[in-house]
Amino acid sequence: MQATVKAATIRALADLEQEMAEAQRIAEAEALHEALAALARPARGWLSTGQAAERLGVTVPTVKDWIRRGTLEGQPVGSRWRVSEASVDKVLRVREMVAEQDEEGYPSEEEIRALTRQVRRQMAAEQAQQIG
Repeated sequence: MQATVKAATIRALADLEQEMAEAQRIAEAEALHEALAALARPARGWLSTGQAAERLGVTVPTVKDWIRRGTLEGQPVGSRWRVSEASVDKVLRVREMVAEQDEEGYPSEEEIRALTRQVRRQMAAEQAQQIG
């Protein structure tokens, strides 16, 4: 299994690519662009916005919005965005946990009343022990 490339590494390489392009060092900028493209692939822990959207069952604009809001971790690579596969997995795990909680359901009014009565009885018994 290949190691995941950190977002900070992708960001640093993208910044360096930009610097090389601004300095008219075209060969170096192209080499960095090629390296970024190779590093920001699914095998390295990065997905395209389309791949992330498909896995999450949302649209590409939603993925981009979630990147802006910090829900997903993403980095621009050239003119495209790459999304951290780990951040997509995290959102999917949270969704799964919420769905499990929803399946358990909420207590009925009768269950709430019964619990309230039980707590009141316990409190009354504790007060009686303190007084007596």
